[in-house]
Amino acid sequence: MVGSLLHPLNIFILGLGGGFLIPLLNRLGKTWVVAGFTAALAAMTLISVFCAVRLFYGAEPIEILTGGSTPPYSINLRMGLAEAFAATSVNLIGLLGAFYFVREKYAVMLLYLVIVMGIQGMVMTRDMFNLFVFLEIVSIATYGLLSLGSTTPALSASFKFLMATIVASTLFLLGTMLLYAVTGMLNIDDLVANRATIEGPVGFAALMLLLACLLLELKPFPANGWGLDVYETAPSSVASLLATGVSAGVFFALYNLFPLFENHADVIAVLGGATFVVSNLIGLAQTKAQRLLGYSSVGQMGLVSMALALLHLFDAEAATPLVVGGLFVNHLLAKAGLFWLAGYVGKENIENWSVLTDRPVIFVFALLLCAIAGLPPFPAFWAKWQLIFALASGEGYVWIALVLLGSLLEAAYLFRWFGQSLHRPTDSSVTRRDPLSLLPVVGAALLLFVCGYGAARLAGLNSLWVAVPLAVGAAIYLLDGLTGRAKAVLVFVLLALDGYWIIRGMSGINFLFAMLLFGGSLTLTIACLYRGDERPGFYPLLAVLLLSLSGLPHASTSLEFFFLFELVTLSSYFLIARRRQAVAAAFSYLIFSLAAGYFVLAGFAIAHALTGSEALAALLTSGKGTGVVFALLAIGFLIKAGTIGVHVWLPGAYAEAEDDLSAMLSAVVSKVPIFGLMVGTYAAILSEADLSLAHALGWIGMLTALAGAMLAVQQDDVKRMLAYSSMSQLGYIVTAIALMSHLGWVTALYLTANHLMTKGILFLVAAAIILRTGARAFADLGGLARPMPFTFAAAAIAIVAMSGLPPLAGFGGKWLLLSAMMEKGWYGPIAMGLLATFVGFLYMARFIQAIFLDPPKPARSKIAEAPAALLVSQYLLILGIVVMSFFPKLLIVPISEAIDPYFASTLVWDGMSLEMIYGYWNPVPVMSAAVAVSALLFAVLWLLRQKSGEAANSQRRVLGFYAFYKSAFVTLTPALSSSFWDAVAAGSTALAGTTRRLYNGNGQTYTFYVLSYFVVLYAACGFR
Repeated sequence: MVGSLLHPLNIFILGLGGGFLIPLLNRLGKTWVVAGFTAALAAMTLISVFCAVRLFYGAEPIEILTGGSTPPYSINLRMGLAEAFAATSVNLIGLLGAFYFVREKYAVMLLYLVIVMGIQGMVMTRDMFNLFVFLEIVSIATYGLLSLGSTTPALSASFKFLMATIVASTLFLLGTMLLYAVTGMLNIDDLVANRATIEGPVGFAALMLLLACLLLELKPFPANGWGLDVYETAPSSVASLLATGVSAGVFFALYNLFPLFENHADVIAVLGGATFVVSNLIGLAQTKAQRLLGYSSVGQMGLVSMALALLHLFDAEAATPLVVGGLFVNHLLAKAGLFWLAGYVGKENIENWSVLTDRPVIFVFALLLCAIAGLPPFPAFWAKWQLIFALASGEGYVWIALVLLGSLLEAAYLFRWFGQSLHRPTDSSVTRRDPLSLLPVVGAALLLFVCGYGAARLAGLNSLWVAVPLAVGAAIYLLDGLTGRAKAVLVFVLLALDGYWIIRGMSGINFLFAMLLFGGSLTLTIACLYRGDERPGFYPLLAVLLLSLSGLPHASTSLEFFFLFELVTLSSYFLIARRRQAVAAAFSYLIFSLAAGYFVLAGFAIAHALTGSEALAALLTSGKGTGVVFALLAIGFLIKAGTIGVHVWLPGAYAEAEDDLSAMLSAVVSKVPIFGLMVGTYAAILSEADLSLAHALGWIGMLTALAGAMLAVQQDDVKRMLAYSSMSQLGYIVTAIALMSHLGWVTALYLTANHLMTKGILFLVAAAIILRTGARAFADLGGLARPMPFTFAAAAIAIVAMSGLPPLAGFGGKWLLLSAMMEKGWYGPIAMGLLATFVGFLYMARFIQAIFLDPPKPARSKIAEAPAALLVSQYLLILGIVVMSFFPKLLIVPISEAIDPYFASTLVWDGMSLEMIYGYWNPVPVMSAAVAVSALLFAVLWLLRQKSGEAANSQRRVLGFYAFYKSAFVTLTPALSSSFWDAVAAGSTALAGTTRRLYNGNGQTYTFYVLSYFVVLYAACGFR
């Protein structure tokens, strides 16, 4: 009984029967119409869900034969697993979207129901003529909806839609007739089984006519102007149905007929790839919300079509359910949600989305944008991962570049839109909508999470612990109404528990990095207690960031690593963008970070192609020929670290973020690329061919150290100076890793720990200074040593530890680095490193001088010491510096033991022990003596500083001293990188604007593009 009621044939009975009943129900009243309309859609959805569940658990596909006969004398419908997946996806979107139609006239609801039913027919039919009928039903009903528009542009767009679909339908009908003439059959299964008989000029023409129709219905570049005009002018609910449901039906028809076109898969892939890239390029110049979503829609359908063809070309059809299915359902749900949200906002231009200052709305908006951009944890993330790996296995490197370039362009205009929607004053002209109208949008977002989980399992992610950051972040979001300090304590406790759970059982370098990231995150979380405001949205994102950081070293596969790597990028972007002044810097940070991630993804994919394994440990067994892997991973992590040439994002992100967040970015988040570089270096350890790449990496590190130091001297803003200082110090660490020796890696980890502590302290010092004075320019500061003695002491200790002067840890780190470079004979980098160290002394001395030792500003009222939370964090980090400085063996011995497995056969110490190499400065007596001498010198300088009448003269001398070096370094460091990347951005936008001129709004021109597309397709497939 249940089986008969939920038989898929009833979908058509409900659709057609509902269409006949709705006019009758209208005579009884609007309530009856709405009830019948909603019930029909709900029943159709229930049937498809029921069938999908049964088929998933092994039931046989359901074959429907009309007229009690068999093909070719009957129409054949089929509900298999693929059909059930597509039908369920479309029905869910149809049911959610019905919310926006229940207030319309009964005719609108009737047309909507017929369209949803027609799409089911396109999905399930196995008969060519029947497919044509359903295509016509959907096209005519869609035109009916569009023609109800009340504006001239909407009516014009509906006419263009009619003309384009008439051309496409004619092509399909002609193709079907020719196909029948060649084969004598219309059943799709029979045609596929006998596709070898479709030959000769007539058979070729039939296939080209059919293929052209389906591709044109998917709105390819440049024959898509008619579709873009419809997306822009139609009501958002109708545009959503067209972009998702109708496109889904057409694509599934292409999927069913693809075996007929498999000999032309390369052409389909090229046309789909061109649509994906060009549509996303033009999106950069788009300012209208619905048209922008239209470009994204046609780009996404181009990507899905390209993926379908490429998987065939590279013999990777086994990945079709994840790749094609993931991209398909991701587009369906996310694009529907965004179109519905556009209707809720009710603003044509993206600059006017001020209504998104409502927190729940902007949260859902961000989720949908992440899904469209292919970011975790949504289905497109896992689909693109699998697609890139499949392409790498077949050496499809050009295709990899095409997919990643299009993805980066799409992310650029989507998150530019998001940034423009933040922090804008509320527009009083915004019409406040019923919050219930957001329910379908929220429903689409929730379904994306469910589908993302399914896609993750298909991708082979069985380690559910990687989802802990998202789960904890979601839980804290639900508690976002608590006070700020309560949420900070909650994050601290959860981070401590999760960190202990993840770190236990780890060993080697992963354990050391996990301890550094975990300890640094915990310590800096304490500093967040200095703010008592609620900080809505901050702590959920902070939990995702810190838990992802702590879990990163625990990753054992490239998939786990990349998933957490992208979570770090996303959560830190949203945290930076919370501050109005940081939106532009956050956007730059995101684009460079995504580009870095794409290089890393490509490197992992090629490594998998070489080793056949996703395990990170497999990098050690890849042997020769891993130069490309090492280069890709190194480029990605160098971009993420902000090395010279790709550092333009770093100063803005670090300087404009909230003050306690800046400390986390510099001290903790910056260690992600350092850990990644070590992971990537595994690929080069056993390959002698990669030694030249390592040497180049060493030079990049030292150039970064020198350029960062010179740029730091030029800064008048405290946080920007610290940002460039962070860039400089990371350069030393990159060089140490590039040495690829035992001593080099000991040095790298030692410097990493030192940098985490010193930069954490100094950025927290900056936070305290800004809090107490409201100033961050050196010219507005001075004389803070007396009112803020504990902050002054912390800053002084951190400066000494960072500078490389005894008695603190920086001296040991620089000593080890020089020793390691001497062993390698890297005399050029040694000279550059010494110069960078000298320049570093200048900005470090200025930091102390300008903030603490210069005369206080007379207009400033009494200044209090830093809040206890900031001081506690600073002095916990100081404790770490003291331990490293006076008992270095406590850290270096575990580091050395952790590194041994990777360099057991390439040790550079010639039998010397760690104590011998470190014994050149024998820490306990040398440090004790250095402490005494440093204390004496400090006391002398302090007494001299207090002499009356000398302060003002001293200040003038100091300012002149720094002005000289500042002007010299400005000359030595022209803004070449900024100019280059500004030119790239401007050139991309100009190219987008030029390409967009193809769309002039003229219906005749668009018809010409449609016909020209068919000619090009015919020629490309016929004369390859």
